Amino acid sequence: MAKLTDTEIKSIVSREINSSLGYLGGQLSEQRKKSVEYYLGEKLGTEIDGRSQVVSTDVADTIETILPNLLRIFTASDRTVVCEPVKAEDVALADQATNYINYIFNKDNPGFTILYSWFKDALLEKNGIVKVYWDQSKKYEHETYQDLNEDSYQSIINDENVEVIEHSEEEDTSQDEQIKALEAIAAQQGQTLNLPRPKLHNIRIRRSSDEGRVKIENVPPEEFLIQRNAKTIQDSNFVAHRTTKTRTELIQMGYDKEIISALPHSQEIIFNSEKLTRYSDIDEYPFTSSPDASTDAIDVFECYVRLDFDGDGLAELRKITVVGDTSDAILDNVEVDSIPFCSLTPIPMPHRFYGRSVSELVQDIQLIKSTVLRQLLDNMYLTNNNRIAIMDGMVNLDDLLTARPGGVVRTKQPPSQVMLPMQNQTISAQAFPLLEYLDTVRETRTGVTRYAQGLDADSLNKTATGINTLMTQTQMRMELIARIFAETGVKELFEKIFELTVKYQEVERLVQLNNVFIPVRPTEWKDKYNINIVVGLGSGSKEQQLVILNSILEKQLQAFTLQGNKEYPMVTLKNIYNTLSKMIENAGLKNTENYFVNPDVGMQYVQPPQPPALTPIEKIEFTRIDSENKRKQADLELQFKELQLDSSKMQLDFQTKMKELELKYNTQIDSAKLKQEADLNKIIVSSLSKNFNAAQKATQQLEQEIQNAQTINGTNGSSETPIGS
Repeated sequence: MAKLTDTEIKSIVSREINSSLGYLGGQLSEQRKKSVEYYLGEKLGTEIDGRSQVVSTDVADTIETILPNLLRIFTASDRTVVCEPVKAEDVALADQATNYINYIFNKDNPGFTILYSWFKDALLEKNGIVKVYWDQSKKYEHETYQDLNEDSYQSIINDENVEVIEHSEEEDTSQDEQIKALEAIAAQQGQTLNLPRPKLHNIRIRRSSDEGRVKIENVPPEEFLIQRNAKTIQDSNFVAHRTTKTRTELIQMGYDKEIISALPHSQEIIFNSEKLTRYSDIDEYPFTSSPDASTDAIDVFECYVRLDFDGDGLAELRKITVVGDTSDAILDNVEVDSIPFCSLTPIPMPHRFYGRSVSELVQDIQLIKSTVLRQLLDNMYLTNNNRIAIMDGMVNLDDLLTARPGGVVRTKQPPSQVMLPMQNQTISAQAFPLLEYLDTVRETRTGVTRYAQGLDADSLNKTATGINTLMTQTQMRMELIARIFAETGVKELFEKIFELTVKYQEVERLVQLNNVFIPVRPTEWKDKYNINIVVGLGSGSKEQQLVILNSILEKQLQAFTLQGNKEYPMVTLKNIYNTLSKMIENAGLKNTENYFVNPDVGMQYVQPPQPPALTPIEKIEFTRIDSENKRKQADLELQFKELQLDSSKMQLDFQTKMKELELKYNTQIDSAKLKQEADLNKIIVSSLSKNFNAAQKATQQLEQEIQNAQTINGTNGSSETPIGS
């Protein structure tokens, strides 16, 4: 099969966009729009002029009560997640990876803001979406320098990341007197000296930096498109991010200027009812018209499609960016490994992508309560300003219709004969129990009770057991939502952060981890081990966890005391440190190292204890051993000197013999034979030297044994360090 042409690709992408969930309205879009309207307290559409139009705010109250608890769970510590090693030798790297990916989330990106928007989208509009990707775009900074000398000027402009925008130069007059003096001296000697005047440079530059970073962005729900029958993002055959960019932004991203200039202006805001609803309480008409074509908004669809591009019969995942509402042009088409979106929902629905929002659970309650409140208020208005039956012509209507305190109504007959108040029956006796019942239904559905909100005036009169039961039920519902968020979107987000860092960060980066600046090289993590990212969520309230942790710490200290204030076999200093760290987290203090030192780090600075003084008997014994050792070493040195003397004597005898032979026979001795004899002599000397080295090694071994005996005697056979050392 042949490769797909651009026309075929545009046709496929256009069909996928038009058939995706959330594109140009639909039931999903209407549900999300309705949720936003209820959250903002918009009118219900059943209002009557002259009657009460009050709207209850149950949706907003419920969501704003759940959010603080969820955010506290995920942001109480600097470590949102923890990386667990698969192998024992990967513990150090796992700890570094844990600190670094949390650093990327909280320092390189606004972690708290991302979680807040992500969770709120999920609670309000079914699913929250974030996009995580490697941002390699260049960043520009403008700088201005004045009165630079030549060396400074050259050092700046020689930087490949610097572009000179403006440049001017002028002569440096500060050295004129020195130059003139030198020229005068040269003139007196009959020479002409024309020294060059130094220049001063004034420049304005643009400095660029393209160091990549992991970037995380919240995606508005209406901008996210997915295949209709998708169950998860990663298994979907089509996912897209629909957004708008100006012509200038697209050209700066490197796309062809002629193609971008020919694209039609975006009309997306006109058809996007969700975005209009989001702005409805602050702007009735949020349309913008650009006075310049370069800032016109253009529809951009960043699509992730599985298709058989190369004709091998197998579909591969490709990133295809198209512009225009009908895929007018393809800007890029590349193969990718994964889809850069993460989603979470508070109430997952099995076997489908979109779940249910908390807003949907409360909308009917808000509608009914609003209706009851309106009826109750209308009834109170009528009770305070009831209708009056009058005899026509006997009452001054202007006086009667002017309602003011102490106002006079003129009548032509006694008022009791010409005026009759029409009493209205109050409905408060029926309305208030109904409102109470509706609040109970809402609490049952969402788990958000008045006790959790601090709104029940009689809560102090309830029994402690009853209150604790209600709070436990509320916490269970909150914990379920938190656990769903942790095991779906949050875990997947940090897995992608780890994957992008290992894949794209090629340079070493110096970052502050645990109050220490550490060079991080993610390339060392690749193929070293597989990490398991864990989102740790405790059970119970912070106060309950502190009580439990205090009890655990007390038991740990008791066990440590039973061990003689030494580590093992039951409790170590690291166990105690972990308990203290968790207590600091629950207290809302993020940096444990400000209060306690990690034993793994602190042990590096602990000086070993000094050995106890030797007893008199031990001193006598070690003195005897030392004297014996010195005597043996002296004997060995004497033997070696004797061997050296014998060797020198043998060489002298050999040379004398050679001289005698030469004188006797008056002939030259064969040089090769002499060399052979000399080599033999070297072998003899080498053998003697080896014997001496062996003897010296035996002496060193004996010294080591003495030192070991001293160490064992000094530590009394124990290698443990007391806790107070």
